[in-house]
Amino acid sequence: MAELGATVRQIRQNKGLTLAEVADEQVTASFLSKFERGVTDISTDRFLHVLDRIFTTPEEFFYVHLGPTATKTWGQDGYYNRNTMFHRLFGQGLHLTSKAEGQQTLADLTVREQNGFTRYQRAPTLINTLYWRAQQVMKQEVTSVLHDEPFFIKKHSTGEYSREAMHYLYNVNDWGEFELYVFVIFAAAMRPDDERRLYQVALKRSQKYSSFPAAPKLRFHLVFNQLFLEMNRQAYAVVAEELPQYAALLTADPDAEQEIWYRFIRAWWLYRTDHQVEAAAIGDSTVKLATTVRMTKMAQFVQSELAVVATHGPEHDFSFFQQVME
Repeated sequence: MAELGATVRQIRQNKGLTLAEVADEQVTASFLSKFERGVTDISTDRFLHVLDRIFTTPEEFFYVHLGPTATKTWGQDGYYNRNTMFHRLFGQGLHLTSKAEGQQTLADLTVREQNGFTRYQRAPTLINTLYWRAQQVMKQEVTSVLHDEPFFIKKHSTGEYSREAMHYLYNVNDWGEFELYVFVIFAAAMRPDDERRLYQVALKRSQKYSSFPAAPKLRFHLVFNQLFLEMNRQAYAVVAEELPQYAALLTADPDAEQEIWYRFIRAWWLYRTDHQVEAAAIGDSTVKLATTVRMTKMAQFVQSELAVVATHGPEHDFSFFQQVME
């Protein structure tokens, strides 16, 4: 247990969390300090609770503790508390399948933003700060969708809502899953130059999860999100450099869903760079692929959105903006 405590301290300090910030009604600061120093033992339930408090899944903990050669023993992608981690940082997910639902979501986010600000004023800890800022970002996203405006191009060029997240990410020496997801949620709200620098860090740091069962998806999602963001920025030269990276991931780990997304983005990019004939051909083949593997909704999405791309200018591209965080 002494060695486990030392690893807990290593992860906690790397994230800049104090004993007081991790402590709660189940684990006091005094008890945690004794556990980290090997003075006292800890039950399994309390140990898992401590991992939740330092935003670390069991698989990631033992990756750090034992190293990348450790045998994987968990099922279900090895994740014990990812949903809890998401909920503590971001709150409940967003639902925008209709205008009415969007209005209700906006009302809910307004309340969550106010509650988040109250929590922040009462205790301006890292987690309270990120939670409050995340509600602001999501509120602006929903507002922009309801008003048909591309929020990530016009409204957040100053990086106002991402300032604390950027400061935190720049100062963490060794990113874990928590940091990767902080990057994902705040990426669209960052200044492009800052976001691109941190994206490269995210890609580099995500490589250490190559032995995790869900790592390929994690890396796919990072590249996917970045390509959607760059396409909406109309940074087509940047997209040209990033697309081969997506293709390389597919070569290393073939995945039907990700293949469809790759082809969709490639066709989208070809349309925007005046290669209409090739774009149309790739679009048709993508719809056929999605239909063949019974991904009917994806086939419909690809067909309808590429039709919009083919007949409208890039100012309409934000209407199908996507961000994946699973």
